[in-house]
Amino acid sequence: MRSDAPGWLVSEQGRGGPVAHRGDKVMPVRVTPRIVVALVTVGCAPATPSQAEPTLPLQPCRLAGAEHEAKCFSLERAVSPDHPDGPTLTIRGAVLPAREAARRAPVYFFAGGPGQAAMEAFGPLLPALAELGRERDLVFVDQRGTGSSASLDCPSSAARGLAERLAEVDSRAEIEACLATLTHDPRNFITRIAADDVDAVRAGLGHERIALVGGSYGARAAMVYARQHSDRVDRIVLDGVAPVDMAMPVSFARDADDALARMFADCSADSSCAAAFAGGRAGFDAYLTRLRGTPMTYTMPDPRTGAAAPLTVDADMIATAVRAVLYSSDLSALLPYVLARAEAGDPGPLLTQAFVLSDAVGDAMSEGMFLAVVCAEDVPQLTDERIEREAANTFLGPRIARAFVDACAPWPKAELAADELAPIAITAPTLVLSGELDPVTPPRWGDHVMPGLADGRHVIVPGAGHGTLLVGCVRSLVRDFLNGDEPDPACVSDNRRPPFFVDFAGPPA
Repeated sequence: MRSDAPGWLVSEQGRGGPVAHRGDKVMPVRVTPRIVVALVTVGCAPATPSQAEPTLPLQPCRLAGAEHEAKCFSLERAVSPDHPDGPTLTIRGAVLPAREAARRAPVYFFAGGPGQAAMEAFGPLLPALAELGRERDLVFVDQRGTGSSASLDCPSSAARGLAERLAEVDSRAEIEACLATLTHDPRNFITRIAADDVDAVRAGLGHERIALVGGSYGARAAMVYARQHSDRVDRIVLDGVAPVDMAMPVSFARDADDALARMFADCSADSSCAAAFAGGRAGFDAYLTRLRGTPMTYTMPDPRTGAAAPLTVDADMIATAVRAVLYSSDLSALLPYVLARAEAGDPGPLLTQAFVLSDAVGDAMSEGMFLAVVCAEDVPQLTDERIEREAANTFLGPRIARAFVDACAPWPKAELAADELAPIAITAPTLVLSGELDPVTPPRWGDHVMPGLADGRHVIVPGAGHGTLLVGCVRSLVRDFLNGDEPDPACVSDNRRPPFFVDFAGPPA
């Protein structure tokens, strides 16, 4: 891995152990085992924010998770930027005012998905962000197509069967049915247009310069905003990067396989886990091979209704369930145990975990918004050759990427400019966070964007899955970085993968 960005980047890649890069100089360094951090000197502290005259009316409101009153706003925007006098939609959001004088640049939060709404997605994080909001306004804009901003919702999936709810993407018929219900052309819901909405909100609130925090797809959205409105950006935090050139569906197989391989390796290195589940990766692969030849019929209660339902359990269903569980490092602590149960003929515990996660994500997502972005920005980057190459020898294989290609066939896709999928260059100070165990935006994607960051640093959080803002000292790192202070990334070295369960009673005493 090479970075042209100034500052020190510590990487565990390379046969000779960790090496640090600064420009073209390479030298060995010592780091705490299992931790990859950036050690940089942060430049000048952010200036006290200047404020223009706000034009957006604010109304008192409450945000779930917030202890004090918020101020909500709405802004009319043209549905199509090519027709500014045409039909409009409403962008809604909220400001959580600084608890003391707002002496620092406000923070704008970009939600993931694509398809999550910022006011909903960040609500559970508000207690953890309390210190960040002491001297800053916190701003949550529901991206167009999500939440309260002209959400592109598809018909409810509540009546769908268990197998359909676990699928990575809906069938062609379900997608065509969704299209028939939409009131807006989904071609106007791509990231570039949404970034301009956010800037219109910024101007309406009178904020001259803003800090950005984005997670997963929200990291992509934040980077696109920074590309289009670089003069308005103070500092940026990217938590689990999904860059514009990632081509999401094709990366899923390789990244999930790497996370699973790491899980089995960690289990083998743990004496209790290794003793309890000796089959390891070979046993899992053999289990999938058996299911490919002979799927099994299994009756289990629907986690939503409790009603028992028969289910045809095949290799694809198990693979999808495993990928879902890998998102959470806490749940993956159970994975060796529930996989051993599945291999012994009882896939219920594994599938129950996956269904609960899948239902929770589905309830929080705007599926139409998801497809509007992925079908325009990611799937066009795929080729048959790339799909086969990147999915080779993985437990998921090429089926998810192919399913997305098929799903996007009837979907109206925005035409992108030639440079929209080019790696993004950012001059603002940027902190990249990656969960070491993340199966969807792992550290390799943080490394991938580093060459484009003129003032970037990358912190890999040991033992963390998808999303690190609530892990250990990360919130302090974010606060210090946004305040312009010297962050101490070494504090994450104490974080570890949660101990493996050997049964449902928990880890060994």
